[in-house]
Order: sequence, then structure tokens, then C-alpha cells
Amino acid sequence: MNKTLPRALKFLKFTVSFFAILFVAFMLFDALFPLNLDKLNKDDSKVVYDKNGEILRMKLASDGAWRFHTHEVPEILKKSVLLFEDKFYYYHFGVNPLSIIRASFYNITHKNRIGASTITMQVARMLEANERTYANKIKEIFRAFQLEWHFSKDEILNLYFNLAPYGGNIEGVKAAARFYFNKNLSQLSYAQIALLTTIPKNPNKNRLDKKSDINTLKNRVAKLLFDAGIIDLSALKRAQNEPFVNTRLNAPFHAPSYTDVAFKNGITNSNLNLEFQNDLLNILNQTMFKLKQNGANNASAVLIDNKKMSVVAFIGSHDQSSKDGKNSSLNMKRNVGSTLKPFIYSLALDSGLITPKSELIDTQIYINEYVPRNFNDDFLGKVSAKDALGLSLNIPAVNLNQKLGDNSLYELLEKINLIDNKKEFYGASIALGSPEISLLNLTRLYTIYANGGKLLPLEFAGEFVNNQNEILNLISPQSAYLSAKMMSEASRGILKNAWQYAQNTPTIAFKTGTSHNSRDLYALGVDQNYTLGIWIGNFNGEKTSRLTGLNDASSVVFDMFKLLSQKEKLNFMQKPDGIVLAPTCLDSFEFKECKNMQQDEQILGVWPQNKCQNLRSEELDFMYKNGFLNKNDIAQSPCAKFLRDKAPIFASLYDGQIFINDNNQTKVMIKCYAYLGDEIYITLGNGEFIKRQSASENIVSLATGQHRIGCLDENSNYKEIKIEIRR
Repeated sequence: MNKTLPRALKFLKFTVSFFAILFVAFMLFDALFPLNLDKLNKDDSKVVYDKNGEILRMKLASDGAWRFHTHEVPEILKKSVLLFEDKFYYYHFGVNPLSIIRASFYNITHKNRIGASTITMQVARMLEANERTYANKIKEIFRAFQLEWHFSKDEILNLYFNLAPYGGNIEGVKAAARFYFNKNLSQLSYAQIALLTTIPKNPNKNRLDKKSDINTLKNRVAKLLFDAGIIDLSALKRAQNEPFVNTRLNAPFHAPSYTDVAFKNGITNSNLNLEFQNDLLNILNQTMFKLKQNGANNASAVLIDNKKMSVVAFIGSHDQSSKDGKNSSLNMKRNVGSTLKPFIYSLALDSGLITPKSELIDTQIYINEYVPRNFNDDFLGKVSAKDALGLSLNIPAVNLNQKLGDNSLYELLEKINLIDNKKEFYGASIALGSPEISLLNLTRLYTIYANGGKLLPLEFAGEFVNNQNEILNLISPQSAYLSAKMMSEASRGILKNAWQYAQNTPTIAFKTGTSHNSRDLYALGVDQNYTLGIWIGNFNGEKTSRLTGLNDASSVVFDMFKLLSQKEKLNFMQKPDGIVLAPTCLDSFEFKECKNMQQDEQILGVWPQNKCQNLRSEELDFMYKNGFLNKNDIAQSPCAKFLRDKAPIFASLYDGQIFINDNNQTKVMIKCYAYLGDEIYITLGNGEFIKRQSASENIVSLATGQHRIGCLDENSNYKEIKIEIRR
């Protein structure tokens, strides 16, 4: 019998037993010292993309690293890394004994040292970053075995690509491609693949923003790929000739006010359009460069897609380096000037108070202590509704809103929760923009002109504005169209200096506004496709110098719509059914027979309101004094029976007014209007009536104390007020 056979069997048994014991020991230690997979499951950096997949902004992972997990690593990149790092990766069990022997012999015989770590061992090191000692190396080898036992080769390789260090706080090949080349992995060239291959072996030394001779290392990897038959000679030459300059790109930082909300809402793919965002920001910057000398330091803008009802561009602050520029207009509420006037005209159209060509009276009116004036302190007298809106006249807007009663601007704003106080708080001044509203909400309100009078839910960075997800009907489709048309037909005279910007602009409904002391400048434009809102001013509330929304903010709206029209076809709102062109009496007074009959657009089913019931004494006085009507007109008018019983109106003083004075006698001015008749009778509460001309200004001296002042007209209508004079 051959004696070598029992020896061989004995050796085989010994070997099998040895490895069985090792396996059992490994399984025991694997159970006692399991892998801490939490170290491998690191969270990603956050990214917000625009609607076209462009990165708007990125946010560091919780541990301060830039990291983006991916399962889509190009095969050429995998092969390059395996050739450079671990060409026997798919053949060993986590440790390459030959590499360890070779590295050990080399390190004994040479001053510099080389490593023998496999890719699996490098992943094990990522689990526990310890000092390079022999004890820790043994621990690393054990962890490598564990990884090979619990994961497939492809899974381990994917862990490597997602967690390998690429210099500084860059982890993972996807983040490296973004910060070094601004590319996705699928877009990398052969040279860029070779460059990324070299970094993890020595990330601090080989990082692409610092390594001086990185091209040498790149060419070495490219040659390895060629020698292995992975790339051809032509690709090798392209890789060798492709230059590289040491650089690391900054993280994109677009639309910070918008992306702050997107991060909070946890969305990745947004509806913002980065191209529109940059276009709008460029236009705004050019405008603000010119306006800074007039004390305007901050600007904001909102662009809404009316069809999708999404914000597609949002600039909370045009320049974060400007004065107070790190603020944002997102939740900032300001007085909105004349921008609310169109909604008054819309309500008036629906209520039958006006048609587009209706005559309105622009003259001084008195509403208790409130005496509104136009921007230029002048009055135009008779003016059409369309021109009154185009010229943004204050008096007609206030007057119309007063006549709307309980269906006024206040009720509209209250319906959509854009009002903070009771109606009495604002009084008549609400028509001139006294409510404080954010630019986002104001711009959204203008979308009703593109959506048939409906206020639709608006998406902003993954949430509904004001949490509103229902459709609200604010005005009729017919009123929405007619109002938008009125705003779109501003003439050269109305636009004044803004005309040069408006030329060659697609048809838009357009409105501007300027708050007190030019603190806030607004411009808004809307067509069927988009609604754009602009605010210019100072975040700290300081006034600007001689600026207006019309002259200085309007150019941004016109320029942006010109750009939009170059990128896509824009359309103005289509005329809905229910509007007819018919003979219409445009008179501001109800004469016995109409004096101004013209063809005008009317809303079917809306009947004109009785002009007599809504007529103010100041309007009547203006028409009478300027020859637009005479006593005979009034006497024969259907209004006569209404006016005969209407009590006079005090233009000055008002009921409850209090005067403070150091003297025993105080001079006050009494001005009273009668609806009918040229004369009035004033009494100071002593029973004596003094005859005066209606609307005349009468100066009287009153002593300290309370006073009752009465006004009697020729038809025995009496109005009394109480005032008080205090020392």
C-alpha cells in the first residue's frame, strides 16, 4: 500500500478541519462583532432641481459631506477603478494574499511604503476609520471577510463608489463628478474617468483642485485602459490630450428664498424654471443698478405659470450683498399702492356700476375726515372708466369702491384671507392700497384675469400658497376679460416715460403702484400664459427718492415679457361668451334723455345700476358748476325725486372731530354740499341759521367745548354733526 496516500488524506483532513474551525470561529466572531451598517448608510446631501433637471441648490449631508448615492456607475468607470485599485477584485474573498506578501516585502526593503488594501478592505476602513496599525489592519481584514460574507461583489463595489473619499468633504464618485466637472456620471469623458479613478488611493494628495502633476497620473490610468483593451488608440490620445486645470466648483446657489421652502417641504424636483429665473434676475439687476442712486436697494419678483398655477421664478432678494439683502420678500407685507384698483373696476363691471366707456367724475370728494387726492394733486373732471383705470386716478377708484357697498374690495380680500383688520380700520383708503399684502399673494391675485375670474390654488416649492387648495370665484369671466382689456389699452400719454419700454411688448394687462413716499414700487403684468409681479424699495422701509412704479419698475415687466415671447408663443386672454357690443348710455348723470350714447361692451345679464341713488353731492356740484347740467336738467331728471330728499354732506368738518388748541377761540372751516339748490343754511347750535352758497368755505371761531353744527338745504333736508374743541 502506498504510504503517501494516508498522509495526503491526513493532511486533507487537517486542512478541512483547520478551515472548518476558522469558519466556525469567523461565524462566532461575526455574531459577536457584527458589522455596523449604520456607518455605511450615510444620508445624502439634499438637492433641488428645476423643472428641466438643472440643479438649483444643494445642501450638505448631516455630517458636513457632499454625498449623492447612485446605483448607475458607468461600466467604463468600474473597469478603470478595478484596473487601478484591485484588478483581482472578482477573484479574491476580500483579501488578496499575494498583494499583502508583495507589499510586506516591499515595505521591508524600501523607505517609502505601499498598501495592499483591496476595494473590500477600503470599504471596511470606511466602517471604522482607525489609525494605521498592524492590529487595526487585522481588524480591517476581518471586516473585509464580513463584507464579502454579507454582500455580493457588485454591492460592495457600489458601496465603494458611493462612500470613497474624493478630497476635502467630497464623498462618492457622483459628488466628485459634480464638483470637479459639473457633470453627471454618464457625461464623463475618458480623461475625466481616469482622473476620478486616481483620487481615492490618496484623496488628500490626489484631489483634483490641488494635485499639481495630476495629468501624469491621468495618462497612466488611460494607458492602463488602453493596454487592457477597454479603450482604443483614438480614445487614448483624446484622453491624453484633454487638458485639466486644478479646480473645484462651488455648489449651485439659485433661488435661495424658493429653495429654502423646497428643502423644508422635502421636495427634489420643483416647478421652477432656472432659465426664467436667471433671465428675470438679470433684468432686475440691470434696473436696480440704475435705481440705487435714488435710494432703492432691494427688489423682488414673482413669475407664475397661469396654466399650471405654479411659481416658475421667484426672487426674494435680487442681491444678497446689497443693504439688508439677506432678507426676503417671501412673507414681507407692504402697502400695495394702486395695484388693487383693477379689482374695484372688476367688481363695478359685475355690479352694473360701469361699462368700459362710462363717464366718471374725477373731482374732490369728502368721506368724513378722509379727503383723497390724485397723485399729481389735480383733477380731470369727466373721464372714461377705462382711462380712469389706465391713469390710475384715485378719486374714481375710491368713489366706485364706496358705491359698491357690501360687495367692495374689502369683501373680496376678506374672502381670500388677504386682510388683517376690520373694514372700519381701512375705511375708504383701502381703494388706494392701504392693506399690507405680500408680493406673492398680490401677484397670485392678478392670475384671476387669466383664469376667468377664478382664484386657483397656487403651488410654491411643493406647497399651496396660504394652504388654499380650493377654487374661489371672485369675479365673472366677462368682468375678468373686460378689466384685463382695459389695463392692456393704456395709451402713450398714460404710460408716459414707460412707453419706451412697452414698445414691441406682447399684449399684456398692466398695472403699477406706488406707496406713500415712494417706499414701495410695484409693477404687474398678466397675459394668458404668465403673471409677473415686481417690487422695488427697501427692506427696512426707508423711502426712495422720486421713484414711481410706472416710471421705474415697469421696465422689468415689459422686458421680461419680451424675453418670454422670444422663447414661446404668448397669448392674450380670449373674449368669453356673454359680452355684447351694444348702444350704451355713458352719462355720469341720469338725464331725462341720454346725451352720450355710444357702442360699448356690456355683460349680458348685468343691468345698469340707478345712477341717481349712487350720485354724490360733490359730483353733482362739479357737473353743475362746469356747465354739464343745469337746474332744468336736474328738475326733469329721474334723479330729482331722489336728490330732493337727500341730506347735505359735510366736506369739512366731520362728525366726532376733536380739535386741540391753546387759545380760547379756535377757527374752523365749515363746508357743506347740498344735492339740490344753490344755497344752504348753517347753524352753530344756537338756533340761528346763516345763509351761504352750497360748497362755500366758511371760517368761524368757536370756544372751547362741544358744538353741534347743522346744515340745511333749500328742500328742508338737515344734517347735523358734533365736534369738540379742547384746550
